[in-house]
Amino acid sequence: MKNFCYPFRLMLLLSVTVSTGLSAGTPENDLKIFRKLSEKLQSVKTISYHYTREFTYPAEDYHSKSEGEMYVDFSKENDLAGFRYQYRDTTGFSVFNSTELFETSAEDRTIQIKNKVMPSDFEGLSALYNSIITLRNILPAVIGDQTIVKQVKDTLIGKKPFHVLNFQTQDRYPDYLGKRFTVTTEKITFYNKIIVDKKSFLPVSYIQLKKGSRDINRTDFSHIVLNPTEPKENSWYYSTYLKEYKEKKRESVKLIDAGQVAPDFSLVQNETGEKVSLQQFRGHPVLLEFWIRNCSYCIKAVPELNTLNTRYGVSGLKILAINTTDSQQAIHQFVARHKVNYDTVNGDTSVNENYGVSAFPQIILIDKQGIILYSGDLNIPVLDAMIGKNL
Repeated sequence: MKNFCYPFRLMLLLSVTVSTGLSAGTPENDLKIFRKLSEKLQSVKTISYHYTREFTYPAEDYHSKSEGEMYVDFSKENDLAGFRYQYRDTTGFSVFNSTELFETSAEDRTIQIKNKVMPSDFEGLSALYNSIITLRNILPAVIGDQTIVKQVKDTLIGKKPFHVLNFQTQDRYPDYLGKRFTVTTEKITFYNKIIVDKKSFLPVSYIQLKKGSRDINRTDFSHIVLNPTEPKENSWYYSTYLKEYKEKKRESVKLIDAGQVAPDFSLVQNETGEKVSLQQFRGHPVLLEFWIRNCSYCIKAVPELNTLNTRYGVSGLKILAINTTDSQQAIHQFVARHKVNYDTVNGDTSVNENYGVSAFPQIILIDKQGIILYSGDLNIPVLDAMIGKNL
């Protein structure tokens, strides 16, 4: 475990007020330093650091500062964003476990959960603004774009040597994830400065300025630890926190009621790639489990469902575990790791909407004629009795 600690406040405001206009072309030696930083960040598997974000807008008499503790894991299989993270500060904490994104509020003790995460959901998250994640993702684009002028200078801060990597962009700036540039609606020249410790070759600050303005956006990374101790496994699941935090009310979604005709669907069986519909199981009771990978309750459900399948599968019960969130590879890994003995299927989220599913796991038991017998949590005694009567 490598630890890089920067307890001092980097006094770089003098360096950001020097000449910010860059000349055309990038010297090869400067480009090598940009590449070295990019390669260093790409090599990081897990990292933790103290994160400080500061906005200073003198013309508007505005100053804002926030800070907290960040843990990022780039080494896991992450389908959507290429990472997962946990961030904590005085206002609460946020977690993205590569499937779900949830945030808590220390003030009202609530938790807000988003199960179907889109890339746009990361915009506006404080912990990601001009972060290590941003730099890791945007640097290859900066290096590869010849229209972006780049330059490297050296400086001493507290008698320690640092590189100052400068790059200039016109009418665009990195988005929160650094996956692309956000284009501005007005003409703005952005001056970007990355302060890099020469010894560790890790960034300790990212400063963003605008031509003709005294506004400064600045993020600092201190107490950096490479390959830190990983957070406990259950800390990645929102279900772990439901005793301490009340789920924040979202748009009302009602689970389908017993007595209704079960909506048909067309899904794909993960094991074979074949199309699966509810209609094809007419004449057999069917148990649907709606689940996602990063859910402790879903993991705990596996042995219970395995037992039901072993007990009733030979008599005609069909269990289908529906996952519309995770990749096929992630589902395969889950099935292997937890020794699932029933079928898993995937498809688009319309099946969740048709059954009114907004939390996981949810169970739907359907009789031989396609009528819903039960909908709700995994209640083994109730399901056991119902299945026994409907075979």
